[in-house]
Amino acid sequence: MSACLKCFARSERGATAVEFALVSMVGIAVFLGIIEFGRGLHIRNEMSYAADRAARQILMNPAISNAELELTLRDAIAFASSDLQITLGTESSQGVEFRTILISQPISLIIPGLNNGRITLGVDRRVPIR
Repeated sequence: MSACLKCFARSERGATAVEFALVSMVGIAVFLGIIEFGRGLHIRNEMSYAADRAARQILMNPAISNAELELTLRDAIAFASSDLQITLGTESSQGVEFRTILISQPISLIIPGLNNGRITLGVDRRVPIR
């Protein structure tokens, strides 16, 4: 019996499968992280592009209505979902009036257990109108 246990303890059969299982778990987590980061970056870049388009419209026509701006923003964002939040406003600082644009989008993560599975991406712009 003791000789059989020594033989089993020295056996390296299956070691490759165990090593692959350990390394592949890390590899899959890194792969999913890269995909998640790229997806978030893509969504944020689309929101930034839409905010820039709206800012240009404000600069060309300071009297543009909030409804027209919101339509421009929603048209510029390809992924526009019902969760997309657009806040348009005005503010004044040191005698200069500004129109503000705030776009936010909550996204669900593919990787479970991180930050309750949801994060919110946001972009804002402040455009002088005078």
